[in-house]
Amino acid sequence: MNGTVLLLIIPVFILLFSALTVLNYENRANYDSMNSNDVISTFKDVKDNIPVITLDVLNKSAYEVIEENMTIINSSEYVKEKVQERINKLSYDCDVNCTIKSIASYENDPFYIEVNSTITVQKDNIKHVENISQLVSVEGLPDPLPFTKCDSISHNMTCIEYHHGLVAYLGGVENGSFYENATSPFIIKKCPYEPYETHGSIPVMLDCIQNGYYHKSNDGACYLCRLEGRATCLHQGLETFIISYMLNNGSTIASIDHVIFNDLYEGQPFIINSTYALFLDEAHQKKYGIK
Repeated sequence: MNGTVLLLIIPVFILLFSALTVLNYENRANYDSMNSNDVISTFKDVKDNIPVITLDVLNKSAYEVIEENMTIINSSEYVKEKVQERINKLSYDCDVNCTIKSIASYENDPFYIEVNSTITVQKDNIKHVENISQLVSVEGLPDPLPFTKCDSISHNMTCIEYHHGLVAYLGGVENGSFYENATSPFIIKKCPYEPYETHGSIPVMLDCIQNGYYHKSNDGACYLCRLEGRATCLHQGLETFIISYMLNNGSTIASIDHVIFNDLYEGQPFIINSTYALFLDEAHQKKYGIK
């Protein structure tokens, strides 16, 4: 009789043990699934925060240059450190390690900054590691370059007004007085008129000037180098027009920002209308389709 009972009980214990094992497995699977969701969600949030923080740091750095009449030494490292400080202050339920490895001008398009980072997120035994590269547009940021070169200039959030500052900067340059009360764009905006030869049409050129557009340039400075007060650099950069209101047939320094702030070579007058005038050298006349 006892043997018969024992034989009946053993299968019950086996079934109970199997049920407990399955239940524990399901609980563990559910626990791991929740942790995995938390890890992926946290990773995405950190990833999404990097370009937002980078853009804000670039903007604040530019206004430091503009308002404090300073330049930034090694802007890539400066911005990288500021971004890293902000990233380190982010708080999550998971263990997060985000390392900003580099911040540099994007080699394929100077209207972007490239941010490279490594993000590690872990919760218990669930871990996700990924190296990522993100592009941050510089459109909408202010141009700090002129403020590193000229004193007594101002801006109205749309354009830079040089007053007498640019003439003073040019010193004894022949006909430098043509840039009395000159203006240039304050906010980086990519010119939509491509190829650039279409600027040979007066309506296109007029619209470009009135909207304060910037153009790709092999000679102009990238945005990070502009923070350093450099008008030219080794990266693909940007250039814009500095507008004269002196309508005459004389020649003076070409009206391209990197020429005025670094290269100092002569341009010939191009009268757009009764208000605006440019002075362009042969290479920039060709670039912008002016004959």
